[in-house]
Amino acid sequence: MELPTPASFRFSDLPTELAILILKYAAQPTFAQPETYATKNPYSSAISLSCVSVFVRRIVLPEILHTVLLPKQRHVVAFEQALRMQKTYIDQEQQDLIFDYTSCVRRMWIGCIRMLLSSPDDPFEPDWDVLDTTLLAPVILAVPSLAINCDSVDLLSVCLAQACKPHLGFNLDDRNSPLPWNTKSLTLSGGFFGHWRDFMSTIPEYSFLASISHFTSLYSSMRPHYEHFYGEPADEMESQDSEKYTVPFLMARAPFKKLQTFSIIAASNTNDTEVELVTFPASSGLLPEPLTLEEIKSYAGFPTGLLPSFPLPVSCSRQSCTHCLDCEKMWVCGYEGPGPLTQVSA
Repeated sequence: MELPTPASFRFSDLPTELAILILKYAAQPTFAQPETYATKNPYSSAISLSCVSVFVRRIVLPEILHTVLLPKQRHVVAFEQALRMQKTYIDQEQQDLIFDYTSCVRRMWIGCIRMLLSSPDDPFEPDWDVLDTTLLAPVILAVPSLAINCDSVDLLSVCLAQACKPHLGFNLDDRNSPLPWNTKSLTLSGGFFGHWRDFMSTIPEYSFLASISHFTSLYSSMRPHYEHFYGEPADEMESQDSEKYTVPFLMARAPFKKLQTFSIIAASNTNDTEVELVTFPASSGLLPEPLTLEEIKSYAGFPTGLLPSFPLPVSCSRQSCTHCLDCEKMWVCGYEGPGPLTQVSA
């Protein structure tokens, strides 16, 4: 059989199943690209394909939505506007454009957006009324793997409060009541400050953490955090590889009652300017018993810097300051954990 020449070949000549496979492959975001995401949008190819036709849009949208990156305020606002449009399509019964985002988003990264949503009355408090959390909450809480900056956990609190309203049929006191979230893996990034303590001190948030099975810490320890912002880049910091990696008190004793594994990023064994994901079984005994809700509330107002930290059997390097790393790219390329389990000596 004579093969068609390039000039005569048409994409529509392909079997439908093969065409769909090609479109799905072409629509996969290029997260591992050498360029930064600010320089080249990893979703650019998929977005272009989604404009071809309604048929192609339905094929590529799940590839776009599988992993959603919302590093800045404008990304969160744009995502909320997309959900608003879906609501409009439903109200107008535009069946060709209706698409269920909730079932497609499997991983989500939310960056530091707290100060960018500052209230005009109090610049230190976010004004969450600028976002429609009735649209955001079902999507955010449905993702199995959620990564969020410590400064943005207030958004998660608002979503949890929205999901736990009594009229929605969820009862926190009823152990048989299905949880209104699907998150199993939680990743924290950014500096570790008082927002985390406040987050743990209410019942919905406490219950949310108690259901997490894997936790990954991409947080910046206090010393590298301050030295970074005082203008000392990580590659000029004095190496201290003999120091042990420590977990802040309120992170180590968070109510992860169903935790199976927890991961941290630490200096590579072969190169202290690179990092690797180190995963420990929760049964290793490295972390202390979780705090009760009453114990967490007792630390309200207590300076987090005065609380003890818990050492792990992993050497840390000040050259691996996470403020100098592209944590968003690390997470989306696989640093959400869990990785290979680390054996802990008795």
